[in-house]
Amino acid sequence: MNILINKIKRIIEQAISKLGLKGGVIVERPKLIQDADFATNFALINSKINNSNPIQLAELIVNEIKNNELFENVEFVKPGFINFRINKEYLSEVVQNIIDLGSDFGKSNKKNKKYNLELVSANPTGYLHVGHARNGAIGDSVARILKFAGYDVETEYYTNDAGNQINISAATLFFHYKEILGLPVTKPEETYGGDMYPEVAQIFVNEYKDKFKDVEIIDNKINNEEVNNLFRSKSVIYFMNEIKKQLSDFGVNIDLYSSEAKMYENNSINKIVDKYRELGATFEQDDALWLKTTQFGDDKDRVLKKTDGSFTYITPDIAAHSDRIERSKADKYINFWGGDHHGYIVRLRSGLALLGYEFDLVDIDMIQMVRLMKDGQEYKMSKRKGTAVWLVDLLEMVGKDAIRYMLVSKTPSSHMDFDLDLALEKNSTNPVYYAQYATARCNKIIQSLDNLDLKINKEIKFESQKEKELIILLDSFNSIIEYAGSSRLPNIVCDYIQTLAKAFHSYYSETKILDNDNKKLTNQRVLLVKSVYQVLSNAFGLIGIEVKDSM
Repeated sequence: MNILINKIKRIIEQAISKLGLKGGVIVERPKLIQDADFATNFALINSKINNSNPIQLAELIVNEIKNNELFENVEFVKPGFINFRINKEYLSEVVQNIIDLGSDFGKSNKKNKKYNLELVSANPTGYLHVGHARNGAIGDSVARILKFAGYDVETEYYTNDAGNQINISAATLFFHYKEILGLPVTKPEETYGGDMYPEVAQIFVNEYKDKFKDVEIIDNKINNEEVNNLFRSKSVIYFMNEIKKQLSDFGVNIDLYSSEAKMYENNSINKIVDKYRELGATFEQDDALWLKTTQFGDDKDRVLKKTDGSFTYITPDIAAHSDRIERSKADKYINFWGGDHHGYIVRLRSGLALLGYEFDLVDIDMIQMVRLMKDGQEYKMSKRKGTAVWLVDLLEMVGKDAIRYMLVSKTPSSHMDFDLDLALEKNSTNPVYYAQYATARCNKIIQSLDNLDLKINKEIKFESQKEKELIILLDSFNSIIEYAGSSRLPNIVCDYIQTLAKAFHSYYSETKILDNDNKKLTNQRVLLVKSVYQVLSNAFGLIGIEVKDSM
């Protein structure tokens, strides 16, 4: 709740009611803050419905409210804006509100809406790479922001543990298993790359020795069904445990893990196909079963079941979404997908719409690729080799906070260059360091005052313009969170953090906060610093980075 904006809105609403005017009230910070603290365009956008000239309407409202004690000054400017200067004695209310609410400052009241978010969902065939990390950081931050904004939120991870990619993973591990044992083996045409596979294969060697020495790889698959199933199941368990650990180390919280393999076990996929048939949503052509997705705007109908009787990728995917919808009973479902999946959105939505769900019940937030940069060039090296830079390596190199902050700081729909050199800098050029240095600086000031009175002394006003700008910025925190949540753009929180950190560092450099000759003023200014520390701490928590109390 924004104290100052809400006070202004109530005053204007009372005035327009008294004057018999119509229209909604919007109060915002003006683009040029040197002109005013706040402004409204009420007269400009509501002049027609009130049969009045915008300037005349603005003048009418100004005359009604200009003597209110909240305002230092009220004026109207062409073509119909009303500008406000806040009386400085009201600034202390904002600081006291932050002190009183603490970690709850900025939170919104509970909303009657539930979100279900699907995060990351990397195949259990290896470790998480930097692309997965961006999906995870953004998705997890959106979940945190939505919860703070008053929504009910649950997160899921859909495990693709039943497709051919698991056969490839199993064959890759079996190849390295035989290689470690020094047994003759032909490398499959399709394998996954990276030093993790010999490491995992060593686990099989330790447990089974040369028990499977006579088993071969034929046509890219382990030719013994029992052994193939063993390597499939154990590799999925191993990699999922690793993925869960890496997500935990990265601060990504998953409430529920679902499994494609389990859907085959409980016959969920066949049930969905049968339901489509009952609804008349399928047809047979070329010995395949097709789904009529063109009824909902898809560019062509899609195959559900191929001529060999196996399902296409979309069939278990639709079944998984249907299961998720029926289980969760959420009002909105969000998937965070890589930008290369854009063409898949309409067919998924069409498939769900054919089952009777609202076409836009599931939203897909596309997250573009990340390119790692070092010394001005693209960085591709990894201790675990392969074709990607793994999250576990990146965590060792730069740490969780720098990765999360920088991955979240850009608009998800834009491609991103992650500058490793910048992430490792220990100065103001590094936005993470700059932000965390602000909380460390705040904490040092707070700790230096032995007895901090947590109540504002109303006799002392926040007089300087920098104090005023800082307090107005603090007061806007809730509206920033509401906007970031509704738009699902956590980079807005990062922008706010940078703006607040900059305002605080500027205030610190120009203000004598600790004044031994004026204990009351010192206490009041330290309370302002404490409120900055609190709001930064709350904001950090929304994007999953730690508060630094010393640096």
